[in-house]
Amino acid sequence: MKIHCIERVIIAVGDLPAARQRWIRAGFAVSSEDIHIGNLRFARIAAGAIEIDLCAPDENLKPSPLADAVVARVPTGGGIVGWTWGVEPDDNPTRTIDFELPGPANLTVGASAAPKQLPGTLTASVVALSNREERRARLHHSLGDNPNSVDYLEHIVVMTPALQEAIDLHESIGVPCKRIREVGNGTRQAFFKLEQTVIEVVGPARDRPGCWGLAFMCRDIRAAVAAAREAGLQATEPKAAIQGGLIARIVEPLDGVAIAFMEASAS
Repeated sequence: MKIHCIERVIIAVGDLPAARQRWIRAGFAVSSEDIHIGNLRFARIAAGAIEIDLCAPDENLKPSPLADAVVARVPTGGGIVGWTWGVEPDDNPTRTIDFELPGPANLTVGASAAPKQLPGTLTASVVALSNREERRARLHHSLGDNPNSVDYLEHIVVMTPALQEAIDLHESIGVPCKRIREVGNGTRQAFFKLEQTVIEVVGPARDRPGCWGLAFMCRDIRAAVAAAREAGLQATEPKAAIQGGLIARIVEPLDGVAIAFMEASAS
C-alpha cells in the first residue's frame, strides 16, 4: 500500500446544525445540506485538497467502527476522530473493517480502528487521486472558497502515550518521520509530512491521547482573525510562528478541536 496524502479528517459533533454554524462563524464554507450514510450525518468543508467532515450520530444508529468512534467522542464535547490515508488508484488497501464516507459514490474504506500506537484515533485507507490540484479543484467545485481565506490544512496534532511506537507505526506503512524535536520534561514531537500537511505526533501524552488540533494555512491571517471576531468568536492576535510566518488561534475549541490559523512568510 503506497500512501501519498491525507484524504480527509473526520470530526465528531453532537449537534450537526449547531456545529455547522460554529464553523461558519469561524469563516469556513460548510455544505448546506446534511449527507446521511449509515445512520450518521455529515457536513463537508474543504481545506485545499483535504476534506474535513463534521459527523454526527443519527437516530437508530447502527454499530460500525466510525459510528462507535463518533459516539465515544460526543459526550466529551466532540473532537477529531481520525483521518483517511489516500492511496494510489491502482493500489489495493488492506480491508480489515469497512465503513462508508461521503464521496462521489459514497466511499467504502478499509480501516484500522484505533491502532494501539495512536489510541483514540481511527485511521483508514481510501483510493484517492495522486494529483493534488485535481483533488483540490473537485472540492472547490463542490464547496467554494472559505471566507476566512483558508487555503490548505497545514498541521494535524496528535497525542500518544508511546511516541517511538507511533513513529514505528507510521514508518511501517511508508510514512517516514522527517525529524524529532525535544520539547522538554521528557516530551518529544515527531513530524511526518504528506503533500502540504504535517502530522505532528507528541508524546508521551499527559492527558487524553488522540487527535488534538488542526492548523490551517490562510492567504490572509488578519482577515481570518477579523472574520472570527466579527462573528462573535475570540481569536488571538497574529504573532510569529516557530515554523516561520504568522500564527493565531481561536480561543475556544470548535467541537473539541483546537483551531489555529497560519500565514506563510512573505519570502
